[in-house]
Amino acid sequence: MRLKAWLFSSLIALTPALACSPASAGLFDRDPYSGTSGTASNDPLKQCNGTDPGAAILGCTVILSARDSTTGMRSGALLNRGRAYLARDQADRGLADFEQAIKLDPKNSRAFANRGDYYYAQGDFGRALEDYNLAIAANPKDFESYSQRGNLRLVAGDPEKAIPDYDQAIAINPKFAAAYANRGEAFRIQGESDRAIQSFTQAIQLDPKLAVAFDNRGLAYIDKADYARAVADFDAALKLDPKMTAVYAHRASAHKANGAKDRALADYDAALKADPSDPFVYVSRGNLYLDQGELDRAIADYDRAIMADRTYADAFNNRGTAFARKGDYNRAVVDFDQAATLDPQLPDVFANRGLAYLKTGQYARAVADLDKALVRNARDASSLYNRGVAKQQAGDKIGGDADVAKARAMDPKVGQ
Repeated sequence: MRLKAWLFSSLIALTPALACSPASAGLFDRDPYSGTSGTASNDPLKQCNGTDPGAAILGCTVILSARDSTTGMRSGALLNRGRAYLARDQADRGLADFEQAIKLDPKNSRAFANRGDYYYAQGDFGRALEDYNLAIAANPKDFESYSQRGNLRLVAGDPEKAIPDYDQAIAINPKFAAAYANRGEAFRIQGESDRAIQSFTQAIQLDPKLAVAFDNRGLAYIDKADYARAVADFDAALKLDPKMTAVYAHRASAHKANGAKDRALADYDAALKADPSDPFVYVSRGNLYLDQGELDRAIADYDRAIMADRTYADAFNNRGTAFARKGDYNRAVVDFDQAATLDPQLPDVFANRGLAYLKTGQYARAVADLDKALVRNARDASSLYNRGVAKQQAGDKIGGDADVAKARAMDPKVGQ
């Protein structure tokens, strides 16, 4: 009797990026600084509003010390200087400037929002959300703050709440391409591929150079199994931004699903040439090797992924699968143990370990793991069949025969 084929995570969750709008600085409509001669100087204004952190700090400091700077100007200068300090990894100074900017002008929504961005980057989603809420309360027309709050909710795993924020940002500013792009990703995560594609397309129409919108629309086309359009979008994204290395892995997924495995392999190789430390790409390329039966190459890639990220449960699970297919069940069990510890919700890990236990004659352990697999998916005919075999081998002929019969009723070809 043939047992269930080894399973592996054949398509690791793809990793799209969010579109970002340029963070708004505190812009001034005139130079607040007058020199000793009484003539205006444009340098501090340009520096304070510029993108070079060192120059911005200098220019904003000049504005803050100018005799005729208004309260609003000072608040804007503090905002810009705070952003510049953060860019130079001087968080204490940056946060202090945001706090002072807010004290000077409680309606300075951008100060709240930029501070929220800092907390967001630190993983402190609670404080970030609080600041985005304060930004919106300070200025209900601040479309960027709605979008930033939407991004937070999307990354936190709540696309349903993110979508109304993007809607509000778009209602205030219908030309805000990033909000359309990120709303599209929220739709895609919810499985609404058509609405996602429509929103991505609107973003691209507004900003034809928004590479992330092409990339994410390509992922939506993969969800619809429209691989030709997906590849075309990934091509466009890479043409716009060749440094978006994740796009190579996304395009490889489309090629692989469409049966073009050589092209998929070439894309994985290109991604790793651009970033040799990306564990996601190593696992993805390893999966392709595993699918082709090149087990040693697959194991080598999973090894590299694990060296890059010791918490990557999929890498352990898939390496265990490769060892099992080589007949090295003891090493497979060690990897399945680690995968289950890292992520007990990982699909197929208990089915895989249960089969490994069955192969090594550990029937009680096999039944226990296959019980867990069937709790997750009671219609998994292979796990049910394997449990039946384990019960039969353990001496429970009645229970084992019942499982095998039920499995064959689900799938007449199971075990063949």
